[in-house]
Amino acid sequence: MALTKPPLSPVSPGQPVTAQGWNDILTGVSDLFDALLAFGTDALSVRPVIDDAAVSDAIVVAVPDVGQPVRAVPPFGDRTTHTLVGLTDGNWTIHVQAPGFEPKATAVVVPQTDPLVVELARRGSVVPDLFGVGLRSATDRLRAEGLDVDVVLDTTGREVPRTAMPPEYVDSPVLVQSPAPGDIAPPDNLRVRLVVASPLRRDPVVTMPSLIGLTTSEAAKVLERLGLVVGTSTFQTT
Repeated sequence: MALTKPPLSPVSPGQPVTAQGWNDILTGVSDLFDALLAFGTDALSVRPVIDDAAVSDAIVVAVPDVGQPVRAVPPFGDRTTHTLVGLTDGNWTIHVQAPGFEPKATAVVVPQTDPLVVELARRGSVVPDLFGVGLRSATDRLRAEGLDVDVVLDTTGREVPRTAMPPEYVDSPVLVQSPAPGDIAPPDNLRVRLVVASPLRRDPVVTMPSLIGLTTSEAAKVLERLGLVVGTSTFQTT
């Protein structure tokens, strides 16, 4: 409750206190006690978790049946829980929300000595760590998590087809991914972008035969059988 200052009437020495003046004093003292009691002295620790791992970036707010909401102090130092202070005895609803998770409300009765553990549910899919994984295996893992590949680029900037993957890219390792590993992709954007290593390209080579002693036409025939073409010939005499 709000603390309201009562009317204060000064009196002179020896002047009697009227009944109204005395009642004003009693009303003021009573309002003071009510206001102090409304601040509350109880505390409650709240531990938001996912798969028993603490969610430290959560926001925790306690709302009483009657009164003002109280926001928890987030973890600091060695503390791993959110701390609510200044709570009064009675019924409270603890609201917890965190990026990538569904908000959750839990009813509690204060005082409560044990920490309140709030199990959160992910709002989306966790992006796996794909660094070093071949492109085909990476896309299979993403589909298993309910994710899809938005675009794939190699280190030269060339876009790699996703539907008809070229054979030389099947085992190309993933070097960069977005979103990052461990991030939660929201339900409205379950797409991941990948950058993979460019495959090594081996140019065909031909072992050059010896053409010594052959005429120009004979040399041309030998080279043509190897897929080579005779260019401009230069003859130098000494």
